[in-house]
Amino acid sequence: MKRITILALLATATLYASAQLTYGVRAGLGLATMKDDLSTHRPILGVNAGAYLDYSFAWSESVIGQMIHLQAGLNMMRRGCDYRNVFENVTDISIRTGHYHAWYLQMVPVTLGFQYELPIRSPGHVVGFFVGPAVSVGLFGSYEDRMVHPHSPDRNTNYDIARDGTSDDLKVFNHLNRLDASILVGFSYHRGKAALSFHIDHGLTATSESDDILRIIESQQAGNAEHPQVPNGHNAAYILSFSYQLGKF
Repeated sequence: MKRITILALLATATLYASAQLTYGVRAGLGLATMKDDLSTHRPILGVNAGAYLDYSFAWSESVIGQMIHLQAGLNMMRRGCDYRNVFENVTDISIRTGHYHAWYLQMVPVTLGFQYELPIRSPGHVVGFFVGPAVSVGLFGSYEDRMVHPHSPDRNTNYDIARDGTSDDLKVFNHLNRLDASILVGFSYHRGKAALSFHIDHGLTATSESDDILRIIESQQAGNAEHPQVPNGHNAAYILSFSYQLGKF
């Protein structure tokens, strides 16, 4: 048992000695929307801002090892969309319109990245690829969901305040799931301490609750009002970010 412990400590020390841990900040803008087959969505401004830790094997004897980077991060981000749907029948037209704009705290436990220095005359041009999971916790935001009847204004309904008549119904996470899991995939370009990256943040968990009004309408039309079969939407974002290395351990 002592031998195993000693070997584990030696392996950990060797791994630490062959690694380089750096830290920095990043900020990015892009498009945020929701992937959903039901609604016609208009993207909104997506925002990412946070800090990162990068763990690299800069002094590894292996060429492949030198290319590997493990990175963790913590971000504040804005997600959501605007949406609009038109329902037509023989006697009336109904228009559903609304939005959700939400701020999340995103935790990126680890992304696996590969960085390669371009074999060109001028050194220091590095390109990379990275992929990894992320978990986000909803903090605050705004929500609106209206059904408008142009030919019958007295039937117009705002689903938000019609429930109990309080401002709490305008809070986005009274209607949407607070937790969100996603996968990040992106490319990067590094020059010195600065880096420019583009990544896709694709949600894996449903944003809407099962009693979403549009899903109830769709299910009723399909003759299945009790158990909606229409899949819920997922967050999605396309972000261009700038990051800067502040130091190293």
